[in-house]
Amino acid sequence: MIRDDKQRVIGKLVNINSEKFTVELLNQSINFTVNGFDDIYQYAQINGYVILPYQDFYIVAEIFGVRERDSDTNWRGVKEQVLSKSNSVKYLDITPIGTIQGNKFKYGVSVFPTLYSDVLYVKKEELDIVFEVLNETVEITVGEVEGTKMNLLDIGTSTIFPDYKVKIDINSFFGAHSAILGNTGSGKSCTIASMMQSLLVKEGFSAVGASFIFFDVNGEYHKAFSQIKNPDIEIKYYSLDTQKDKDNFNYGEDCGICDNISYEKFTLPHWFLNIDEWALLLQASEKTQMPMLRSALGFSQNMNDVSKNHIYASNIMYVFENWDSPVAKRQRILSLIGKSNFSDVNVAGYSARYGNFESPAQENAFKSAISANIKIDEFVFPKYSNNMFEFSALEEHIEDAILYEEYHGNKQIRDYCSSLVTRYKSLKEREEFLFLTANNEDIDKSKFIDDLLGINPNKTKKTQISIIDLNSVEDEIVEVISCVISRMIFEKLKKIEPRNTFPINIVLEEAHRYISNDPKSVFGSANKIFERIAKEGRKYGLFLLASSQRPSELSRTVLSQCSNFIIHRIQNPEDLSQIRQMTPHISAGILSRLPSIPRQHALVFGHAVQIPTLFKVNNAYPTPHSNDNDVTKNWFIPKTVEEDFNDI
Repeated sequence: MIRDDKQRVIGKLVNINSEKFTVELLNQSINFTVNGFDDIYQYAQINGYVILPYQDFYIVAEIFGVRERDSDTNWRGVKEQVLSKSNSVKYLDITPIGTIQGNKFKYGVSVFPTLYSDVLYVKKEELDIVFEVLNETVEITVGEVEGTKMNLLDIGTSTIFPDYKVKIDINSFFGAHSAILGNTGSGKSCTIASMMQSLLVKEGFSAVGASFIFFDVNGEYHKAFSQIKNPDIEIKYYSLDTQKDKDNFNYGEDCGICDNISYEKFTLPHWFLNIDEWALLLQASEKTQMPMLRSALGFSQNMNDVSKNHIYASNIMYVFENWDSPVAKRQRILSLIGKSNFSDVNVAGYSARYGNFESPAQENAFKSAISANIKIDEFVFPKYSNNMFEFSALEEHIEDAILYEEYHGNKQIRDYCSSLVTRYKSLKEREEFLFLTANNEDIDKSKFIDDLLGINPNKTKKTQISIIDLNSVEDEIVEVISCVISRMIFEKLKKIEPRNTFPINIVLEEAHRYISNDPKSVFGSANKIFERIAKEGRKYGLFLLASSQRPSELSRTVLSQCSNFIIHRIQNPEDLSQIRQMTPHISAGILSRLPSIPRQHALVFGHAVQIPTLFKVNNAYPTPHSNDNDVTKNWFIPKTVEEDFNDI
């Protein structure tokens, strides 16, 4: 870098502390411009930059205030006032943000300049280094094929320096957890769509190895990706209600749908759920209902004959000795005998009318035959192993678990589990849960995840984006699907060798709906999978991109592990306070801009960018299916007949 520092001096440091410096300007003109050798530079613009030479590097500082010395002069006229203003002492308030050494910018300052150090206006060469405009793509060779890979992704334009594109480091952004936050309508989904469109448009060495899973709770992203015309990129769209195709969507004549989107109805076999996810689904309480649910799920799996007969023999003895209704008693005993492997139990002399055997000898023979199968020493309690079973059979397994607990003396367990049984019966009848409860065909778990990730049976990569449309479903469905899918992907990646070679990005739209910070949440510990992924996912190549309008309601753990943030307008005091707490390294001056950020603008900071930067987001085309309602257009219409609104 050419040392023409003396010709670029605009002021001197007159105050230094650990957070901000004060600069007294030497040129006291009121237009704050200086004629350089190659251009005219404006050096006192809020959010602009100045540099301070120190030893063999430059300290880069951001301007957050411009002021002049207070004056007690009584003005005698407007002309005199203007002249006095032009000659008054003016100051810049600046905060150090990083250093330039050689041709490399480094965020953060550990060494501070001395008092009366020179302050220089920033030139294009320094801005090139700060914004890292070079090496956007790199030439590579794979086998005998030559091409380029992207290192940087253009996401927008600097609001202070319009000639500069704001670029994120792809490795640092998509290879880490990130968050996109902002009020509703501020442009979060457009930001995600714009980034993805820019990423996937590259042909040749396209992002074929990318795997993005969208939990699309607002049904926005099918439109956003409907015109990805790169032949190397394919998209899979999952719908919960019915099998859809491109004819089900109409975005207008100017927005057709490409042929590289495939459509599939989403199903999730219920036996893929683990114990915590079953507890989430049935809202089982931890102390009483969870043990019964665990037992019932164990009973649904393959058991050895000794364990099976032990359970049913114990239940038969309890029913025979404790149930009052003779008819119900006999029916239940016969049902239990039918499910067991008993071959020497004779109930021919058992009367349904009186609930007794015709003779004491018959009763004693019955009790002996049943008791012979109660083998406590040989009994091994069956464990749930995610093997296929019919959802409708779970009701009887819950009843078996309750009977077995009653046999061991817990006489109140049936009352405690009544809400669990009611919840199960409700789920069995609800149509919106058919994607989960109507699966009776054994499905291989590994193949299920491979299909979701776009991996063909021959282990080649086909699909890069999988959209699970969760629009208009309740939070409990969103939570179950997101937890189970994320957990299964995490388990798969932990087994891949060599480790961390298959990156997967999970996009969590409206993340506050299912990654809650509420300690009173009734959904058990199943959604803790996201916190585990946030803490451990980087080691295996699983990354979260959380989008939310309420950061104060998000899990603190997930947010604390995010390395990058793109923040749109946020006005709620609680949300602003949460962002300040999770980003202590970001100056108060930067965070103070958040309530006034215009639409389609955002503040980006983190490992993926050189410095925190306010930028205008690139336009997304097409935009996600989330346009604002044109209220005046829909209000002010001619008086019409009711039939005109049949389609609404």
